[in-house]
Order: sequence, then C-alpha cells, then structure tokens
Amino acid sequence: MGIGYKLRVPLMIEADGSVVCAAEVPVGSTIRIMGATIQSAKDAAEAAVKDALLKMGGEQPAAALFFDCVATRLKMGQQFKSELDGVQRLLDPTHYVGCNTHGQIVRAEGQFSGFHNCTAVVCLFPD
Repeated sequence: MGIGYKLRVPLMIEADGSVVCAAEVPVGSTIRIMGATIQSAKDAAEAAVKDALLKMGGEQPAAALFFDCVATRLKMGQQFKSELDGVQRLLDPTHYVGCNTHGQIVRAEGQFSGFHNCTAVVCLFPD
C-alpha cells in the first residue's frame, strides 16, 4: 500500500450508506477522516512552489504550470484567488498557467506516489 496518506474526496453517500469517493479506496484500507483549512491549502500550494523553485537550483524558471484539485477550489470558494496570488508572488516574475483537476499523478522523490486528490502540483520549465 505504500507509506503516507492517500487522500480521497468524498462525493456523495449512496442509499445503502456507502460513500462514493473521487478515486478508488482499495479494499482493506484503513480510513481516517481528515480536514483542511483554507490557510493550510494555501500553505500547501506555496510549499509546492518553494519545493519546485529549490529544485531549480537558484535558476529563474521560464514558465510554470500549476494544478490543484477541484475539491480545494470548491472548499475555498472566493478565497481560492488568494492561493493563486500566493503562487504568483513566489514565482514572480515568472508567469504560470494551470487548472483545477480531478486528482493528479505525481511521482517525485520524497512525495506520495500515484493518484491522489487534494494536491497542489507545480511544474517549472528552465530557461
């Protein structure tokens, strides 16, 4: 199963009481209810940018991609713009494009592997 948490977004409750999630929950998984605050979502996005910039070794990126889970945007509502402003502030003067997604595939050293929801992902392109 791997190490760490694999986050799943609950979408609805079926008539039989089962919970439908945005991604598979393997049979036999240990389930924990987790929560996030608007500030923790902003902090996570900024941490992703800082980590990506660190891996650039001090070089300024030519361009950037930023992806975040649609569940984060739904939770943050109008405050989602403050997350995007924080991303731009850290990347400045580099501009970025991105979108909200239904989970990401991230395989980076020291991070979760595979498909998971509620994750900010940053991809920087060198000059």
